[in-house]
Amino acid sequence: MVSGCAKDEKEPISNTIEKKNSIKRSNKCPDYILKGKDNNLNISILLDLSDRIENLKIKEKDSAYLSSLAEVFVNHVKSKKLILLEDKMQLFFNPEPSDNRINGIAEKLKISFTKETSKSNLEDALKLYSEYPSQLYTLAQEDAKAVKGYPGSDIWSFFKDNVKDYCIDDCHRNVLVILTDGYMFYNKTVMKEKNKTSYLTPKSLKNLQLNNGDWKQKIKEEQFGFIQATSGLDDLEILVIGITSHNDNPYAKDIIKTYWSEWLDSMGIKKYKIKNAGIPSNIEKVISDFIQKQ
Repeated sequence: MVSGCAKDEKEPISNTIEKKNSIKRSNKCPDYILKGKDNNLNISILLDLSDRIENLKIKEKDSAYLSSLAEVFVNHVKSKKLILLEDKMQLFFNPEPSDNRINGIAEKLKISFTKETSKSNLEDALKLYSEYPSQLYTLAQEDAKAVKGYPGSDIWSFFKDNVKDYCIDDCHRNVLVILTDGYMFYNKTVMKEKNKTSYLTPKSLKNLQLNNGDWKQKIKEEQFGFIQATSGLDDLEILVIGITSHNDNPYAKDIIKTYWSEWLDSMGIKKYKIKNAGIPSNIEKVISDFIQKQ
């Protein structure tokens, strides 16, 4: 099974590495930066470090996806004049792993290019995203063993409490890439409001009995879906990669995508794409097309 997200409303999670890496919003962009806002990339990556990463193929695919993201980002930077550089990429997980070595890797994977930065650092950025992701996943697996289980990935609360502060900057085109199987669960936030929830697991999906051709109509009539986590995310673009089924329901992936689509719509996101897990060479094109085509 695979985990996802949720969160304790009374006490928002405080994530040290995320605080360090947060890109603050600013209403004071120089005119020449503001004019090129759509060409100033602010890419955030949210990793689902739940028990999905026990699968070696998932680990290898995620590492390849991250490497592809870095390559697209670096190629974008290479295409710009030095004076116009205002591009950033950073990585998050929620909740914070207990192993500080994982947080240390996240710090290394925070990269930024401005007019004061030498483009000679571009190859270093590619090397970082080529070498460190596999180490990160290995450490996450060790961390799970140390604490006797994966804590899950609190995607729902990341949107509720952090996404605006961490992933949206007024001077940039803001893109959040989420590597997840699409299921959401975090044991400290299990909420239900009528037929909407803060979670979706293989078991809860099976209990919905959406296993025949009228599943879309049933979702609409019963108003199944995720609880809205926040609003006003019109300045954020979302790319979700890795949707996977964990039961024999032939419609599972489509149902998960519907949950996500309606959730993102409810939070005001205008541009998003939700993709199944795929071989890295195919997903590389998806990543490139999403980021390069506005």
